[in-house]
Amino acid sequence: MALSEIPRAAADRGIWWHIVGFTLTGALCLVILEEFSGSDSRLYRYFATAVTDLYWALVIVLAGLIDRGRNMFETKAEIRQAARARVREEGRQEGRQEGQQETLREVSETLRRHVVTDEATGRVTLEITPEIAALLAPPDSGNPA
Repeated sequence: MALSEIPRAAADRGIWWHIVGFTLTGALCLVILEEFSGSDSRLYRYFATAVTDLYWALVIVLAGLIDRGRNMFETKAEIRQAARARVREEGRQEGRQEGQQETLREVSETLRRHVVTDEATGRVTLEITPEIAALLAPPDSGNPA
C-alpha cells in the first residue's frame, strides 16, 4: 500500500465514525463521572471502574458497536439506492413497452390504410408505397426511414 493510499483506506474503514464515536463516548463518560462523583451507588462504582480502570478492555467492544452503527447506516443507504435503481429500471421497461406498442399501432394503421380488398374475389392486397417500403425495410438497409 502506498503512503498516499493510507488516508483513503482509513476513511474506507470508517475511521471518522470511530473518532466521533470515541469522542462522544469520552465526553459522556466525563459528564457522568463529574455529575455522580460522590454517589455511593453500586452501578456508579461499576461504571467508574469500567471507565477508569478497565477502559482498555472495553475499547474493542465500543469500536465494534461504533462500526456496527456505521455498517447499519451504509446498509440502509445501499437499500435505498437499490430501490431507486429498481424503480428507474421499471420505468424504463414500462416506457419501452409503451413505445413498442405505440410503434405497432402506427405500423398497423399505416398498413391498414394501404390494404386493398377486391370485393369480387375477396382477395386482400397491400399497396406498396415508399412509406410502406420504408416501414418494412430492415433498419440497416440504407433506405431512409
